Amino acid sequence: MKGYIIILILFILTDTAATATTSPKLASISTFMDCTLEFDLGDLDDDGMQEWSEIRDHFVRTDINGDLELSQREMSSDPTGGKLSSSYLKLLDVNEDGKITWADFERLFLELGRRYGNDISLEEKLEMSLSQTESEENGITVKSFVRARSNYLVTDIDDNFKVSEQEFRSIFRMADYDRNGNLTTIEFNGFSPIRNVDVTAYCQNANVGCPVEKFLAMFNDADTDNDKFLTMREYLTKFGKLTTST
Repeated sequence: MKGYIIILILFILTDTAATATTSPKLASISTFMDCTLEFDLGDLDDDGMQEWSEIRDHFVRTDINGDLELSQREMSSDPTGGKLSSSYLKLLDVNEDGKITWADFERLFLELGRRYGNDISLEEKLEMSLSQTESEENGITVKSFVRARSNYLVTDIDDNFKVSEQEFRSIFRMADYDRNGNLTTIEFNGFSPIRNVDVTAYCQNANVGCPVEKFLAMFNDADTDNDKFLTMREYLTKFGKLTTST
């Protein structure tokens, strides 16, 4: 009996340790925003993927003197190269000499290519970058960030990178399937920003239904500069952690 208990305890401890080591790393909204900016700048055709041709063109554009090396000066002088995230630079500059060579670019893409294929998505790029950094205590997962960012882009109907109160109302109407002016408990999941949030904080009668005015309080809470628009940073800061990662 004692032997069985000892084995059981060891199994639990081993399983717990394995879970801890496989837990996804977390990063802050700011970290993800910086990495995403670099990804978007390299995604020359704006299709949400980075291809080898785009990475190559990015290098050639930044390599002003054509010596197949990117110095700090070249990266700083280029409007896109100077915005490479620190985690991405760490991935590239393996020998930490302050220069990024053509071989570094090839090596990284071959690594990404082996793992993800020729087309690299934002989620895959963020996972790769995060693998080289420490997990941030108050951060969110890559999947949560990517989903929250996607929700923002969907909510931004006119694609001006600002979510207006009118657009926020439009998303509410889309989630209001029965068009009765209230969101029921079942309809909550269709309202992108409020996944995982306790809606009773804004609507005490949530089981019966909540009118749009109750949800506009969420918009106002996120609108920290009170300009009646939500930037992506404001939106993600408020709603990023409320997005499911599954």
